[in-house]
Amino acid sequence: MFKPNKRHFSALFLVLAGLLMVGALGWRWYQTRKDYFISGAPPQELMDKVEPRSVPYAQIKPPAFLPTDPVILGSISSTVGIIFFGDYTDKASGELARQVIAWAAGKKGDVRVLWHYLPSSSKDGDLGFEATVLSECSRLSDLRWSAHDLMLQTPPASMGDVERLTDKLMDKEGLLYACRRDVNIRKYLREGIDQARGDGIDKAPFVFVGTKAFPSQNSSSTGILKAAQNFLSL
Repeated sequence: MFKPNKRHFSALFLVLAGLLMVGALGWRWYQTRKDYFISGAPPQELMDKVEPRSVPYAQIKPPAFLPTDPVILGSISSTVGIIFFGDYTDKASGELARQVIAWAAGKKGDVRVLWHYLPSSSKDGDLGFEATVLSECSRLSDLRWSAHDLMLQTPPASMGDVERLTDKLMDKEGLLYACRRDVNIRKYLREGIDQARGDGIDKAPFVFVGTKAFPSQNSSSTGILKAAQNFLSL
């Protein structure tokens, strides 16, 4: 019968000590890789990220009109363009957007209204960003862009509201739900939001009428509609 002696115990101790050391070194390597990057080789997402920037409002210029921009009213040939940066979870954004859209709808195509997403956060799981993802997926799969209109009318107050609205608008193929999980859609939206903040467009509702900026603290319907009417009168 095998009887362990002191030499066996010493060998076993050395093996266990070696395993513990390897485990500790492996954990340290993992933590270093997770929290830091090798000098000269930062992760691509850090290379691509646009940091928020504070810019005097009078110097902020509107983004160029792109064919992929969400157009609510009008066209590229409209006399005046209004660009609305909004947050579906912000009641002021919804109220102001509805007033601007209602006014522009009576101008027979002379006013172009574009919607740009500007939730308070662009992190996965945050309510404003998840509402943004739902809206964009609705725009891509629903000609009526139903989620946009419904969230302007009733801002989501919780993730439960976003999920219930998803269920309400769900198509037979389940494309809306699949779209919400698409990492490329999320990346595209996040890049647009970060770019806006990098340009100094800091908080919703933020509106451009032509090239004139109306930041959130000055974005009253009276001033915006007056500026737009002045363009139409030229």
